[in-house]
Parts: sequence; C-alpha cells; structure tokens
Amino acid sequence: MYTLAVSFTLALILGILLGIFEKLFYVPVDERIAKIRAVLPGVNCGACGYPGCDGFAAGVAAGEAPVTGCVVGRAPVAQAIGEIMGVPVPAKK
Repeated sequence: MYTLAVSFTLALILGILLGIFEKLFYVPVDERIAKIRAVLPGVNCGACGYPGCDGFAAGVAAGEAPVTGCVVGRAPVAQAIGEIMGVPVPAKK
C-alpha cells in the first residue's frame, strides 16, 4: 500500500516539475521557418549560400536571405516563399 502511495506522489511531483520546467525553458520558434522548409525542394545543395535548406529557410525568415535565393526551386518556389513571407516576388524575364 505504501509503495503505491509513494509511487503516485513521486509521479505527481515529477509531473508538476515537468510542467514548470516546460514554461521556464520555453524557446520560441518562428513558424514561418517550417512553412518555408516545406516548400523548398530539399536538395541541400548550398547553391543559395547557406549550408542547406534548413539554413536558407531560417535566413529567409530572419530577413537575411532573398526569397528568390533557391536556385534549384526557381520561380515556383520563390513565389511560394514570397506568399509565406508576404512580399512580392519580381517576375524574371
């Protein structure tokens, strides 16, 4: 009987501590990065000047990289990224 009570109390305390630590150590994440990453082709070629598609997506979301920076995806990817970021994408001739 005591084993059950001790186990329940320990689980309750640890659950409360996990909830507190979740709030204390929360790291905000920009949702646009995941949306941009989903649009990119995923080649991770580095032609954009970033080490891969994840780095390029973070750069675009931070405003450090142009929305037209993906060489592999070309105009369709640039248009989709422009819609996510809310910026117009100039049409190439």
